[in-house]
Amino acid sequence: MLDSSLLNLPWATLVTLASGYVGYFIANVGLKEHHKTVDITFSTLVFGLISATAYESVTVYAVYWSTLVALVTAIITGAVWRKYGRRWMYKLMRALNISWSDGTHSAWQQLFGQIEYRATEVFVILKDGSGLLSRPLARFEGLPNGPFALGNTGDVILYVTHHSAPDSDEWREFAGVIDDSWGALATYIPAEQIARVEIRRNKIKTASTPPKV
Repeated sequence: MLDSSLLNLPWATLVTLASGYVGYFIANVGLKEHHKTVDITFSTLVFGLISATAYESVTVYAVYWSTLVALVTAIITGAVWRKYGRRWMYKLMRALNISWSDGTHSAWQQLFGQIEYRATEVFVILKDGSGLLSRPLARFEGLPNGPFALGNTGDVILYVTHHSAPDSDEWREFAGVIDDSWGALATYIPAEQIARVEIRRNKIKTASTPPKV
């Protein structure tokens, strides 16, 4: 249960704490599994401090507007940190030979840490030797969970366009992955059935047509 005494804190304090956690949450979506209480606390305070600065700069006009500004500031700073800040910080730490760790719980979470690259194909090799392929991924970007989704436990949602039998290099195309009447067919693949995931990526500015299988 939430301690009722927290609700009796000054409004500015509540806004700072709430905004700080919003910023922390956005900046670390999918990366919080290994965070300790001290990590959460101080990260929340950092984003809260930025939000509090925005709050105080607007509070002379209206307390409600300043609350909105604080929340928006937390969302923006969290998103910017997630998309750019983490990458720049770890790049600097590697350049200074301070640490070569990326700070994530697993390499799985860093598959898409390079924002200038876009995935073009996904191969999922199952433990029975068969394979599932989705390409071109751009075809499925506007669909639910599209073009694909990687779960934190290693499971995958994929719009399967091709299939290969066990111990075979031949890929057969599925017809009707997107049907005008029935919609698009997404496939959920549990982590325990997956032996390997291969993802082809290309630079966004120089993206080319994926090679034929």
